[in-house]
Amino acid sequence: MLAWRKWRTGLFTLAVACVVPFLSAELVEFREYHGRQIQCVHSGIRRSSEKTCGTYGYARVFTGTVKSATEVSFTEERLELIPDEVFLGSPAREVTAIVNQACLPLDRPEVKAGDKWLFYLQSHTFPETDEKELELVLPYDSPSKPLSIAQEDIAILRHQFRLAEAGILSGRVTRMEGKTRVIPVRAWRVTATSSDKSEFNAITDDKGHFEFELAPGSYHLSANTQRGLWAPETQTFVWKRDCTSFDFLAHADGKFSGVVTTPEGKPARHAEVAILQIAPVSESVKVTTDVHGRFEVGAHPGAYIIGVDILDSKMPGEWQLRVYYPGVFTQVQAKPIFLHEGKWQSDINFILPPPPDKQ
Repeated sequence: MLAWRKWRTGLFTLAVACVVPFLSAELVEFREYHGRQIQCVHSGIRRSSEKTCGTYGYARVFTGTVKSATEVSFTEERLELIPDEVFLGSPAREVTAIVNQACLPLDRPEVKAGDKWLFYLQSHTFPETDEKELELVLPYDSPSKPLSIAQEDIAILRHQFRLAEAGILSGRVTRMEGKTRVIPVRAWRVTATSSDKSEFNAITDDKGHFEFELAPGSYHLSANTQRGLWAPETQTFVWKRDCTSFDFLAHADGKFSGVVTTPEGKPARHAEVAILQIAPVSESVKVTTDVHGRFEVGAHPGAYIIGVDILDSKMPGEWQLRVYYPGVFTQVQAKPIFLHEGKWQSDINFILPPPPDKQ
């Protein structure tokens, strides 16, 4: 079934709503479904730069069984659902909802009779009807999913259900292994700092998941608590009896730094320093020294050679030279530097040679 829902192209448009920090978004995607091209359109309110892991914006949230799935159009089916554990909405023997099978996330199977899912349903109105009828829908990008992969979501919902005044701030810390594999970062400390500078800590579990129970308010969230990994930090908000989620993709925080000086011992301002990775891949990056001749650059684990480009500022192109660490003039003579994960190599210092006419 998943092979029938293929990406073709997408268009994303975003309009800011009047209530901060919420955004109103519309996403239009074109997919191929059962040999035909269709559009998937979603619009609604979502919080900027974060994911909702609670019940905000939904009419009903529950675990349940699909009693039947009846086709109502080429892409849509009407689901008859039997709720089990209800997190939001009145208990009911049966619930009816519409699902667009073609527009489910690509990592989700189509919803079939007999399936057990965690359902997040929204209510839509139809102004063309006199009764202003409400109909429940399973929206395009909701976190609805089969029960077999929903246990973490259910645990958070149960936690949220027990809260009185606090809210939940959760997420996951992961890192790249190689170029494509994402793995969890275990036993890593994440901090949440409130506006009054109170600091709260959470430790990731075996899946890289962390969770705070905090008073409503604004928090600075950071995973930059230990040497070895680095990830962008964020400012987020915790809502009463709700859940906000933010994921960190951490990078190895190996680092090169040093000082480049002129033959006279003065800082070499604005010199170009080339960082050349030779293993396990061949890549390069250039940074420029500051007014004190210092440079600093983050790097992944691997083997490197480092050089400094020298150009004659008075006659560009007339004199070009590269000096390789630890002070040689050819790449073959350069000394490889092996950077391990989390290592900071801070002694990469260069003394530039005098211009050719002064040697």
